Amino acid sequence: MSNFDFLNKKWMKLAKLGKQAENYYHTDNNASMLKMRMFGEQIIDYVLAAYKVEADRFATQDDKIKLLRNININQAIPDLFDIVRRYGNKANHGIYENKESAKECLIAMYRISAWFYIKVTKDTSIKPLTYKIPKVSTVKAPVYNIEDYSKEKEDIKEAHTKEVSSVKEERKVAIETEADKVVQKEVEETLDLNEAETRKKLIDIMLNDAGWDINNKELVKLEFPLENHKESGKKGYADYVLFDKKGNPIAVVEAKKTSVDPIIGRQQAVEYANTIERDYKVRPIVFYTNGYEIYMWDDKYSEPRQIWGFYTLEDLDELFFKHKYMKDLNKIEIDKNIAGRPYQIEGIKRVYEKYSNGYRKALLVMATGTGKTRTVIALTKGLMEANFAKRVLFLADRDELVKQAKEDKNSFKTFMPEQLACRFTGKNSDNRQATLYFATYQTMINYYSKFSVGFFDLIICDESHRSVYKVYRDILEYFDAHIIGLTATPIDFIERNTFDLFNCDDEDPTFNFPIDKAWEHVPPYLIEPRVFDASTNFLRKGIKYNEMTEDQRQKVDEEGYDGEDIDYNKNDLEQKITNKDTNRFILKSLMDNGIKVGDHIGKTIIFAKNKKHADFLNSLFNNMYPQYKGKLSDVIYSDITEKAILIQKFKDEDFPRIAISVDLLDTGIDVPEIVNLVFAKPIYSKVKFWQMIGRGTRRCDNLFGDAKDKNEFVIFDCYKNFEFFDMNPKGFVPKPQKTSLQVRFELMCKLLEEYKKAKEEVIYKDFAEKLKADINELPEKSIEIKKNRKKIEQVKKEEYWNHLSEDFIKKIKLEIAPLIQWIEAKDNSDALTFDNSIYRILYYNVIDDKDALVREINGVMEKLSKLKLNLNWFDEKRELVKSLLQPSGWEELSFERLEQIRLDLRNLMKHKGTIASHFVVFDIKDTGGVIKEISAGSVLYGANMEPYDKRVKGAIEDRLNNQIVIYKIRKGEKLTEAEIENIYSIFGEDFVYSVDELSSKTDIDKEDIVGIIRKFVGVDEEELNKRFEVFIQNHHNKMNATQIKTLEIIKNDIAKNKGISFAALFAAPYTSFNPNGVDGIFGRMADEVFDLIAPFKATYTS
Repeated sequence: MSNFDFLNKKWMKLAKLGKQAENYYHTDNNASMLKMRMFGEQIIDYVLAAYKVEADRFATQDDKIKLLRNININQAIPDLFDIVRRYGNKANHGIYENKESAKECLIAMYRISAWFYIKVTKDTSIKPLTYKIPKVSTVKAPVYNIEDYSKEKEDIKEAHTKEVSSVKEERKVAIETEADKVVQKEVEETLDLNEAETRKKLIDIMLNDAGWDINNKELVKLEFPLENHKESGKKGYADYVLFDKKGNPIAVVEAKKTSVDPIIGRQQAVEYANTIERDYKVRPIVFYTNGYEIYMWDDKYSEPRQIWGFYTLEDLDELFFKHKYMKDLNKIEIDKNIAGRPYQIEGIKRVYEKYSNGYRKALLVMATGTGKTRTVIALTKGLMEANFAKRVLFLADRDELVKQAKEDKNSFKTFMPEQLACRFTGKNSDNRQATLYFATYQTMINYYSKFSVGFFDLIICDESHRSVYKVYRDILEYFDAHIIGLTATPIDFIERNTFDLFNCDDEDPTFNFPIDKAWEHVPPYLIEPRVFDASTNFLRKGIKYNEMTEDQRQKVDEEGYDGEDIDYNKNDLEQKITNKDTNRFILKSLMDNGIKVGDHIGKTIIFAKNKKHADFLNSLFNNMYPQYKGKLSDVIYSDITEKAILIQKFKDEDFPRIAISVDLLDTGIDVPEIVNLVFAKPIYSKVKFWQMIGRGTRRCDNLFGDAKDKNEFVIFDCYKNFEFFDMNPKGFVPKPQKTSLQVRFELMCKLLEEYKKAKEEVIYKDFAEKLKADINELPEKSIEIKKNRKKIEQVKKEEYWNHLSEDFIKKIKLEIAPLIQWIEAKDNSDALTFDNSIYRILYYNVIDDKDALVREINGVMEKLSKLKLNLNWFDEKRELVKSLLQPSGWEELSFERLEQIRLDLRNLMKHKGTIASHFVVFDIKDTGGVIKEISAGSVLYGANMEPYDKRVKGAIEDRLNNQIVIYKIRKGEKLTEAEIENIYSIFGEDFVYSVDELSSKTDIDKEDIVGIIRKFVGVDEEELNKRFEVFIQNHHNKMNATQIKTLEIIKNDIAKNKGISFAALFAAPYTSFNPNGVDGIFGRMADEVFDLIAPFKATYTS
């Protein structure tokens, strides 16, 4: 006998599944839970059909459970389905042998099936509705092969569809009386369909997922009694209290109904925590949840926040260890051997201050080559030494960047060798011993949920940009970690979403050190380029027959081309046409004018237009320079099998010297030896432009031998990119691209709106169903979807869809459409693109936009013309496609006809042929070739020194033969009385300038002769920088980031103005930090700061 035998009267396949699950109960818990999961997946469709709720054919079990939560049903029902789904998921991975869980699944599905059977059949003869645990069978059930699970589901699919249809038909004519409702209520009470109980089980499962054994009474105590709670004599009961292995209560969990906002339970949880702290002298962490949303409040150290799972025991132990031993970040000694430059120290201090003030995210913007990686290594080391972080995850978007951060010269391996590091891949996804983890976003997105939410303390996101926000945000949301973003993109070009992601205001990152500041420093932190225009007529204007010389036209005619067909603009080069002589010019410009290191051209990147262009350049180079036997240059792009080895050779070995790249070397790759860059393609993105320049800006000591450092690099600009950015400072900023699914959703919203206005009920209801289906596809595991769960559940309510008000349609367009991007498309991209084309045709037709309609139809006709109609796939649709290739095929544009066309052809659109593009290869003598150095203008450089200053400086140096005096003034060293008298002596009658004139020109008091002279001869910025650097290094553990930044401003003021007035230190910008200026900023340290500045003091006349 089986508890599910009663189902044989109505649904024999369900009865069979129930019996199989019971047979496996004693011998194979996993198999029993899998059978119950399958049972749940079957019966939920019956329940939805009975309640007249439509689910999309791709809807998951979780999607269907969410549908049940939005209808008038006992909320214990969806909870029971969810319990079985969660246990079934564990069983499906073959790792969860648990008899108690198997029993819970059996009882849950018995309750649902008994409740539903009586609801549909009104047959109460199956009472008393008591589930009896199956007895051990004398016949042992066969071992269940988990691999048969999917096949078994597929086998019963057809029969199941018929059963669902049958339920729908029966419920159409079913009448529910008041007496039936009374019976239903009694049944629910008998079966104990109690939401509080089922919600508790859901929380039990989530705690179990975090490693908490609910049955371990030492670690997990339910309904924990609290004496004298809130007031004397009053008793309270905390839902859950979690204990560590020493018996300390380390967390309290308050549970509310699934239908209630969990925040309502926060204050109650805090009050329980207060009582526990009073009794145990331990402040527990506060969790509050409704079984779906979980919030955490470590209320002595941070604000409340939503998290995506409970902390494990180990996570909580680590958190309490931090509470006890964490040091003040502002007093941590920064390792200056890793990051000792003042701006690096300031950046680290900025992050420490933000974290110390309770913020959990930070964004560092630092120009390429200024040491982002070293900065974040020193930052990480400080956090670990402060016991602020134990485990760190470093993420980047390419394997090469991950490897570089983990083990190259300036890497974590070099500076933190004592830490156990792990290059995280799918093969070692169970590694939990390391302290430093390195992974690509692409890898981690598949494995992040295998970690507990509290596993990582710090996540470092290298090159943080829109792709992080759009595709991989779930990783950053899932982990309850401090996060730091790194990017070299100038703040003007960082998208708002990136600032949002790291909790920064627009254009206001946690710290910013731009490239111009690095260039201005003495000595410069980065190398500035010399820029050469290396263009030809063809590169500047394109290849056009009517603009050619007679010799060039003759060459075209000899090749057999029609001159009228030769009309290509410069953007067509290497796309539709190429000219060997033009590319020879590009290569020859490099080889004849590029910087050499030793006997050969120095390390060089040629940025090619596309892969074909890169291969062509490499082949041409080897043909032009056969003496190098193919070893001097190589191509490096994504399709190259051994690209990682080639990149490593380019970085570490003498050859190849020239890397011809397509996109792969534009960002991130650290090769300080690069001295030549060739921009052999047009660039329109300012971000990309700066990234490419950044490949050459890194310093390289002793590149040309002992004490001969790299002091410049060369850019050969073949497409006048610098001229373009001089005229278009921001470049062309591409609009964010929407996914095809989101575009389709928005089009369907517009069509729903228009057809509703036209009162076309059948049509607008069709679009309403399609929109509902898309909403049901939103992935439950996505953090973005979880964060917007309330909005989603709100719009799923049937009453809104029944009325379809303007406000509701607007709501789904504004609030739901942006979430559609998170759906992983099941259809191929061609099908979705075709959907959108047909929907645009419908829309333009209904709003009577004839021009747009014609454009869209022509576009579809062009796509249809590329289909391979000879394939068997088109046997039934060939004539339809042929008819649509004629304008007459588009005369009827009714919804019914266009919808049928869409359905008939959408899945055939992928069968398009590749029309061989006619790629023209010329070898015509190009003309107008120039190699000339250009001023990069406003793109890179500032203004030069004023001529008057130069003339005065020259005159003083000529007259003041004692150069030691000038040396001492520039160094900030004190002059003797004799040396000062010597300065005054040069201002005789025969000297063109007087003290009064120079005092007037500089606004410096004529009594301050040293200040006047310094105004023209300047300061030794290397010495100035050294003094300030030593001061910061010696005092940084007593200073905050604002104080360090103030010193940088003072130093820059001295360098720029060639001296500083003490009065200026009590005015803007210093008073923006503290109304009392430098005195208020530095407090007791002010005297030391004034002593530091004194050698460069200037006394101004006003």
